[in-house]
Amino acid sequence: MGGKDAGKKSKENGGKTSADESLGMSSTERILRRIHDLYEKGLVHSDGTEKDGGSVGILEIASDPLLRLTDVHKPRKKVNVMIIGNHSAGKSSFINWYIGEDVQTTGVAIETRGFTYVTSGRKRETLKGDATFAFYDHIDGLAQFKGITENVFTEISTSKSKNFSCVDLLDSPGLVDGEMEYPFDVVESIVWLADHVDMILCFFDPIGQALCKRTMTAVERLNERHAEKLHYYMSKADQVEKEHDRQRVLIQITQNLAGRIKNSHAFKLPTIYLPRDGASSSQANIPNALEEVCEDVDKAIRLTVQKNLTTMKDDCAKILKSIDDAHDLDARRRKENNARAVKGWAFTFVGWCVASVLAYVALCETFAFGPVTATVKNHLLPFARQRDHDVLEATLEAFLPDVDSTTGLMKKRWLGVPHGGAYAMLLLAAVLGFVEYVKRATWKFEPTMTKRDAKRMAGYRAYVQELGKVREELYREYFKGLSADRD
Repeated sequence: MGGKDAGKKSKENGGKTSADESLGMSSTERILRRIHDLYEKGLVHSDGTEKDGGSVGILEIASDPLLRLTDVHKPRKKVNVMIIGNHSAGKSSFINWYIGEDVQTTGVAIETRGFTYVTSGRKRETLKGDATFAFYDHIDGLAQFKGITENVFTEISTSKSKNFSCVDLLDSPGLVDGEMEYPFDVVESIVWLADHVDMILCFFDPIGQALCKRTMTAVERLNERHAEKLHYYMSKADQVEKEHDRQRVLIQITQNLAGRIKNSHAFKLPTIYLPRDGASSSQANIPNALEEVCEDVDKAIRLTVQKNLTTMKDDCAKILKSIDDAHDLDARRRKENNARAVKGWAFTFVGWCVASVLAYVALCETFAFGPVTATVKNHLLPFARQRDHDVLEATLEAFLPDVDSTTGLMKKRWLGVPHGGAYAMLLLAAVLGFVEYVKRATWKFEPTMTKRDAKRMAGYRAYVQELGKVREELYREYFKGLSADRD
């Protein structure tokens, strides 16, 4: 994970790879997938396998115990587009048209009461409830709504139409009023999902219940936090052939939305309808902004690429700063531990001194018993005098307490207090206990980096710096793709 290895990795992760070419990926799709893989897997070989010795992703680095960056999250490799509107507004029909495959049942309210993700994959498959939450782990909180788990699905299609490989389309329940009951709180579910999508398409049916209360409530709630994500369209415009009728419907929808939307200065309500065989000449003259919808989706994809590259830059900067902070904290802790060590040895020395005095007092008290003192003096002092041991005699006289010759008891010592030695021992024992307590508290060191930790942090730094080079190469590929599109 050092600088040399990371340098090789950056070259292998920068430009177009043979594996990507074989899969027919667009430049945008490659970049989104590469960023996602850098967070999840790290730098890998061009064929998708890990480098020798393994690799590490940005998420794993951020979760290191020494860094603990909880605000680093894996960006999604596809743009999420949610479509809302009243029943029969053409949401499912648009999805089928966009991907070029009939994966969604159209026109039946009972069959569109749930949420359905439509995504691209290598094999046609349908996922239900828990499988969908496992597939889209970022929406697992949606399960908090009672009755919704059984009404969430995922349709995986092999279609390569348009930019479908970069988009996850989310079909929402058709909104109606009256006696229609949903198995879950449909408006609150839509509002919750809005936090997890990049774009929201609002379809209004000119001949149905475009202005139903549930639709208006959902639009109003979404405008509270996600006004910039919302795009409005009058769908099925070809079913209103007369121009003045279309204008009347457009005015009605606009008037009802006026008090509910926040970005009214940028408000647009283009008419759209799906192309179909046998269209009359009058229908051919009806303005159709269907391609604008596709362009809005493409724009969201391009903005997501830019956002993900910026997020990657910010997250790498967070990691580098966190590494610096970890080193600064380690330096402070080492300095504090050194100061603690000095204090600890000082308290240790004081403890030894107090223990020595306590031992001296204990010995004094032991030999301060009258009979013991008399016995010692009667036997040792004559011996010391006979042998002319002046030092021994002086020591015994100084150490052994005086004894009253009449009573045979020791005279009052320790400031004239009877049994003062015992009190002194208690006091010294208390002082020694306090010193030991303070010493133990002082010797508790803060954890510091080991040599292995420091080496790991140095590896992370070099690795993240190489990720910056990969990011620059991805930006060059993105700009190259934009130039190709213009050409």
